Amino acid sequence: MNLGIENWLNQFIQKCTAAFSDRLCLIGLQGSYGRGEATADSDIDMVVILDTLDTNDLKVYREIASSMPESEKACGFCCGKQELLHWPRYDLFQLLHDTHVLYGSTAGLFPPLQPQDVQDAIHIGAANLYHAACHSYLYDKAPAVKLPSLYKGTFFILQALHFYRTQQYISQKQELLALLSGTDADILVLCINRHKTACYSPAETEAAYQKLIAWCSGLLTIS
Repeated sequence: MNLGIENWLNQFIQKCTAAFSDRLCLIGLQGSYGRGEATADSDIDMVVILDTLDTNDLKVYREIASSMPESEKACGFCCGKQELLHWPRYDLFQLLHDTHVLYGSTAGLFPPLQPQDVQDAIHIGAANLYHAACHSYLYDKAPAVKLPSLYKGTFFILQALHFYRTQQYISQKQELLALLSGTDADILVLCINRHKTACYSPAETEAAYQKLIAWCSGLLTIS
């Protein structure tokens, strides 16, 4: 980005601290910028946690985001502390591990996560992706066009799957790929090269959907 991500983040933190003061519990960076994998088209995925949150706070936050350079890139997760403490735990796995803390601390904001929570993250992620892939295969007139968005989600499932097996959270795709084998590695290669899948031939599209749906199906039996 033209401004530079470090300058952008510093401006964002200054504006949030000025607006919310000691009510601000945490500011974090997620996504491709947090992983060091950003491209010119990448969004800036921010995490902002306040002591409490209402629509007035959201209006202030919206004004901050809108005032930022290249504001169209700003997105992410905003929440109150109590809501986060009662958030579905399977969904907190990715949020906790993918957030690079820039201000504040995660201490006291997240309930302790258990192995079952990670397993639930795998199962629910796989079920949602299975459903989306089947729906696209059945009803989209150009199913190849949907493949990039479908395969994008496989990375997050693979992160949880690898953590479930090894207790290691791997943030970058290439680093994770070096640790995978078999179908898991094949799926991640397709994820990394997902933009090419939108131009697949009918035969290639058929093979990609077959691999994705079968992989999701297998993950649903993990226990």
